[in-house]
Amino acid sequence: MAMQADRVRTRRSEKIYQLLLMLCLLVMASFAFPRVTWLGSLGYALIALLLTQLVMLRKKVLTMHDRLYQALGLIALITQLLWLFTPVQWQFSGVPLVLSWILMVGWSVVRLVKRLAGEHQVNASVLMGAAAGYLLLGLTSGLVMIGVETIQPGSFEPVHIPSAADLGNASVIEWTPIFAQINYFAFICLTTVGFGDITPVQPIARILAVTTAVVGQLYLAVVMGILIGRFSSVLRKN
Repeated sequence: MAMQADRVRTRRSEKIYQLLLMLCLLVMASFAFPRVTWLGSLGYALIALLLTQLVMLRKKVLTMHDRLYQALGLIALITQLLWLFTPVQWQFSGVPLVLSWILMVGWSVVRLVKRLAGEHQVNASVLMGAAAGYLLLGLTSGLVMIGVETIQPGSFEPVHIPSAADLGNASVIEWTPIFAQINYFAFICLTTVGFGDITPVQPIARILAVTTAVVGQLYLAVVMGILIGRFSSVLRKN
């Protein structure tokens, strides 16, 4: 019975890894097509919901930390929806979005790395989970940078975002096609490619760019060390 339960949890874990990767790829793909950019917002919402379910894997009883993590995921979802549908001139509506998503995804990546370290072998699903974590960092950096741009317009140049005066009472979701520019810049920072076509000009934007680059390289170093160590131990046993 115990072995059968372990197999069920393992299969569920693999499905979570696969689904998380698919959602990350969906959000990335949506920014390549302006007419379906709204799919990116939906993808972010689904990611927030999915991450809250990761705590259910391999646990029969949730601890206080697990419940707090689930609550944080719901808060991140709510703040995203409120931010999308508030008028552009409500600049500080992006503050709860930035804070909640940084905390939620930061916590999620730590939990994901611990879960990857606990896997018995390196297989396709584990690699999917590792890739999903990296893409999640880039997408979250993009969302946070977009939130900062709505809080402090002109944080990134040349990003042509209409001003609140031009849009009137329009909500943030009405200029989501322009988000692709900042998401592109976020992945440029994450991968430390640095083309230089978009530049952070405000202090907060610059800190975010540097933090994204550092966190991205740190994630790669830690995950690669875990995967290589796990793969080497399997080879030694064989």
